[in-house]
Amino acid sequence: MKMQLHQRMSNFFHFLESWRWPLAIVLSTFFVSRALILVARIGIRVEIFTRLPILVGTGREPIKAEVGKVRI
Repeated sequence: MKMQLHQRMSNFFHFLESWRWPLAIVLSTFFVSRALILVARIGIRVEIFTRLPILVGTGREPIKAEVGKVRI
């Protein structure tokens, strides 16, 4: 009786050991995808701090801006 229980436990742990990496990959993929979905729903707020004011030109020239520091 005791030997059968020991054999069952050994088989169970061998089963868990063989599925360790596939389960880790599936779980990590799940959590990363949930985090990406959460960020996509909420959005990322980006604040731009400059030392000098941003000068915006109009007319035929493209808009030019220089950023001193970005905080995400």
